[in-house]
Amino acid sequence: MQPSVPPPPGMPGLVSVKLKPGWAFDAKAQCFTGPKGATFTPDLPAGARLTPTVPQLAGKPPGTLSAAERDLQRYLQVILPVDHDAAAFAADARRWPCAASADAGPAVSLPGS
Repeated sequence: MQPSVPPPPGMPGLVSVKLKPGWAFDAKAQCFTGPKGATFTPDLPAGARLTPTVPQLAGKPPGTLSAAERDLQRYLQVILPVDHDAAAFAADARRWPCAASADAGPAVSLPGS
């Protein structure tokens, strides 16, 4: 479905990534750590940033969280610079060894009249 009114210029792209079980995002190092000491640092476009979807859960020991909180802890967002295609980046992010899924955010719009 196409938006009735196109998004305003200058809107950054957004990609939602869900991590595979056993993987975690280290916000300080901006890298992922996985089972058996595996690490992965993604190649991001200049100006892109990674952020946990629920920052309050970032870095908390999984044993102290409920099952729902542990699931939420696996989600993060990649905020892309304005000139990058979120759908193309999501396709690349799906190939990350830590990614269970990656999806571009919907086009934000206002309804047409």
